[in-house]
Amino acid sequence: MPIPRFSSPSRAPWRGFALLLVCSGLLMAVAACGGDSSPIDPNAPDEVLFQDGLTAYNVPDYVTAQAKFDELVQKFPDSPRRDNAAYLAGRCRYELTDYNGAITTLMQMRELYPTSPFFHSAAYFTGRSRYQLNDFTGAKADFQAALQADPQGVFADNAQYFVGRCLYELGDLPGAAAELTKAETAYPASSYVDNVRYYLGRSYFDRKDYASAVGPFERVFQTAGSIYADDAQYYLGRCHYGLTQLPNALTDFKGVVTTYAASQYVDNALYYEVRIYADQNNCASANATYTELQTKFPASPYLSQAQTYKAGKGC
Repeated sequence: MPIPRFSSPSRAPWRGFALLLVCSGLLMAVAACGGDSSPIDPNAPDEVLFQDGLTAYNVPDYVTAQAKFDELVQKFPDSPRRDNAAYLAGRCRYELTDYNGAITTLMQMRELYPTSPFFHSAAYFTGRSRYQLNDFTGAKADFQAALQADPQGVFADNAQYFVGRCLYELGDLPGAAAELTKAETAYPASSYVDNVRYYLGRSYFDRKDYASAVGPFERVFQTAGSIYADDAQYYLGRCHYGLTQLPNALTDFKGVVTTYAASQYVDNALYYEVRIYADQNNCASANATYTELQTKFPASPYLSQAQTYKAGKGC
């Protein structure tokens, strides 16, 4: 049985560090300037506190890092690191799954420092926090704000994907297809490109536009080891079945069973194999596949459906 995959895995968790120390380009060491280009004294108490927070963040020890960044924001409102620390305080909360706290902290940072070079990242992680709370409308606005702040920012490709994904979750399938197409076109090298292609395919498939869905599902396989490969394989079969291309569909479903034996879609695929054989009046194969389904998945809800379907076809 399929289990909806509403959360993409965290890809390239180090990417957020690219904005930690803009001037030096290094994760650790003292930077020559702050988020507002003010000179930084490496011995200043706020800078020492900031570097302590970064050290803890890199461990990662988000609890300690959050406390350091919060302390800097509270004690040193004039620090050249204030916007960076405020962003990282929210980022720590996100990493600790305190999504409501992350939203509050990051929104405050965005309001106080609208011209900060960290605004893009703060908006993105505000969106990710709302997304985790299933606030897809609010999340979409945050991702759009991240893109508006910097369309080439470190999280721009992710943000564009999540704009489309939010629309998908909101049921706006045409809007999702448009935004996901934009994501695939604008960011072809993105680590999220397989996610993009899978949900682009789903945006067409869910509207029964099977012909348009085939291409995006096929392109998922261009990403080696994609977590969506088994899903795409199954939905390719569904597309070909919907297009009455039964030989292609049968190949697709057999691919799910043989190539992705641990997939959540194996019982679904076996069910559609039963249907195809019954549609082809191949009752021997239909019954044999039904037995395989029954043996491997005795509790599957597709058992009764397969039995009813093949019986209706005279098998």
